[in-house]
Amino acid sequence: MFLQGVMLVEVRAVLLTGGYVCGREAIKEQEKQGKEKDVNKICSIVLAVALVASLGLVTATPVIAQNEIINVPGDHSTIQEAIDAASDGDPIMVAAGLYMENVVIDKSLTLEGAQAGVDARGRSGDETIIEADEDAIGISIVTVAGRVVVIDGLTVRKALHAISTPEPAMADSITVKNVRVLNSGDFGISLTFTREVTVEYCYVEGGRYGINAGAVIPFDPTVATFRNNEVVNVKYGITGYLKDSLIEGNLVWCNVEDKEVTEGDGIRGQFHDTQVKNNVLRGYVDGAGMSFAPGSHRHDSSNVTVQGNAFTDNLYGIYVFPEQPELKGITVSFNDIFGNSWRGLRNDGPLALDATKNWWGDGSGPGGVGPGAGDAVSGETEVLYSPWLRAELGTEPLTWGVDPTGLIQDAIDAAGPGDAIIVAEGEYHENLDIEKSLVLQSVDGAEATTIVGSVSMELAAEIVFFGGAASGFTIDADGGDFAVWLSIDNGSELSLTESILTGAMAGITTSPDGLLTNSRLTIKYNRIYENDHGIYLESVAGDSAVLINFNNIAGSANYGLYVEDSAVTIDAADNWWGDPSGPSGGVADPVSGRIAGGSGDAVSENARFDPWLTAPLYTLKISSSPGGSVTAPGESTFIYAPGTQVDLAVTPEAGYQFDRWIGNVDTIANVKGVATTITMYGNYSITARFNRAECFIATAAYGTDTATEIDILREFRDVILLPSGVGARFISLYYETSPAIAGFIFEHHVLGVVVRVGFIDPIVAILNWSEHLWSGRGS
Repeated sequence: MFLQGVMLVEVRAVLLTGGYVCGREAIKEQEKQGKEKDVNKICSIVLAVALVASLGLVTATPVIAQNEIINVPGDHSTIQEAIDAASDGDPIMVAAGLYMENVVIDKSLTLEGAQAGVDARGRSGDETIIEADEDAIGISIVTVAGRVVVIDGLTVRKALHAISTPEPAMADSITVKNVRVLNSGDFGISLTFTREVTVEYCYVEGGRYGINAGAVIPFDPTVATFRNNEVVNVKYGITGYLKDSLIEGNLVWCNVEDKEVTEGDGIRGQFHDTQVKNNVLRGYVDGAGMSFAPGSHRHDSSNVTVQGNAFTDNLYGIYVFPEQPELKGITVSFNDIFGNSWRGLRNDGPLALDATKNWWGDGSGPGGVGPGAGDAVSGETEVLYSPWLRAELGTEPLTWGVDPTGLIQDAIDAAGPGDAIIVAEGEYHENLDIEKSLVLQSVDGAEATTIVGSVSMELAAEIVFFGGAASGFTIDADGGDFAVWLSIDNGSELSLTESILTGAMAGITTSPDGLLTNSRLTIKYNRIYENDHGIYLESVAGDSAVLINFNNIAGSANYGLYVEDSAVTIDAADNWWGDPSGPSGGVADPVSGRIAGGSGDAVSENARFDPWLTAPLYTLKISSSPGGSVTAPGESTFIYAPGTQVDLAVTPEAGYQFDRWIGNVDTIANVKGVATTITMYGNYSITARFNRAECFIATAAYGTDTATEIDILREFRDVILLPSGVGARFISLYYETSPAIAGFIFEHHVLGVVVRVGFIDPIVAILNWSEHLWSGRGS
């Protein structure tokens, strides 16, 4: 560009000079011959030609691309001889082969090897190889203002520094692409003193630093693009002091089986206004996938987006050093962070770190200060982790997790159409706005998860499931206008189930200004109580279907259900209205003609209410002791209509056996049944109790676990063995190995007799004889 500018100045000078000369000669000619018009015409043509030439120079290809190509070894036998002979901007093309030399680039040029334009990652074919002394620099770039260097398609190996910029002055631009760096001693590609750097499609293996840019103070940070590189078995994979930069699509990893390098960091440095995207960082089993680390006189980072990366099999996925004076605008979102042995993320910096919307390896969320079983988050300073992803990136639709350290609305805003949001137990003080298709459910049901506020749903051709099987919410409007406000149109579908709606002017309403047109609304198994209106529908229009069934609607100050205007009949049969006599209101059922003359909550016209429930919906709370789980219907709080028969089933864990159902068991068909039923005539709470499947071999030998001989074996275990470290280890080993032995004994009755008579009976006899020696100590 500099040469281009000089040429443009020269052209302009020619134009000015040419114009002056033409004008002067024309005047002379006029004076001599009187032909002024002809002379002016000639000068105008000359000026036009010169102007076109000037514009052509301004828009022409840069001069560097027009220079003569220098070939090695065709024109010069060594790369260095070619560089020494070249002028600024010359391209040098080096044929495949081994070049045992240290190369110094001291001018702007392009250096191309035999693999120019070919991605260095996994390529094959003839290579241009530069092999320097092990204590020297393979390619040294002398940096000065205005210098532009491109290196493409070659290999540098065994140098102390493969490609480096040792001079403390800033070059304008250096690009390294399609380059292999093998077994450098210290730096692989280190473009320190450079204003703009691009390193892409390179392969770097071995050394202390893989790819690096950015100088120490007083120099400004470098603008870098590190893209689509692979860095293998390097202590610090990608490092730098960067601004306005992009680190994208790189694979940085350590193969711990083949290499001793396991400490260090995949990406490490100080970054400002930088994006770190779609990289894979793994295998730093004694280090971090990425760290915000202090450097020489540089400590802070700001406005960094860490997104779409995979941090796996490291000691730390991400680590923020405590020396960071501030950490402004850092977001770590939409990453896979899992399988890191110590922490997925540790923040010892001075400010809270936004690490929401990540996958931590388990749907329950991160561990540590988080609620789940995924990679731990911790540190001296807060880590914001909620909402999180409940499945790895790329899963469609996504599932989101939220706990009370975050906001449900943040998950709603981040979710895509059709995503699911699963909310952990707790209390959430917020108002929700839903305007997209999604599933919104709680982990432990309405009794455990409360929204203090309201939920507004404005849908147009969307599908929303709010609540579900034992996964609804309590929405406490706390005296507000509504618990749930609806405006659903254009073929939308909304299912609102198993929730508690209370404390509002209207539990569910379309007022004011809401629509219910050409859509389907299902309201089932909810408890809607202590509102001014339970349900208030201002208008139902078009080809809509409204199903309001199997709800408890009671304690409403005005109407349990009020439909101001409707083009269709609302199906509100099979609800509990607060009294066995049914709803009040005095209106006739539009189907049966029966009058709403009961003592329950009032109903209005436009709604079918007959038949109704003569008892309220009942809740069934199911839990289990350690040692197993309830697989049907699950472990939560469920809602059933009166008289419903519910199937129950349990699954013991290894080493445990089901004992019995405890709690409200009067209507359970078989309290010791692993598969049985319970009939709902009230609100019940039951627990599946499990015991260790103890004394496996003795049980098999005697044919029952109630044999009196087994009692003394259990007592000796509890009194003598378990309090002892050696004894406890023996018992643990016994529980692991004996079930298989016991199973074999059960299948071979004769063997059971042999084991009992020849082995267990003598032990029981000894314990009975010596009981006075050890049993007292136990008591």
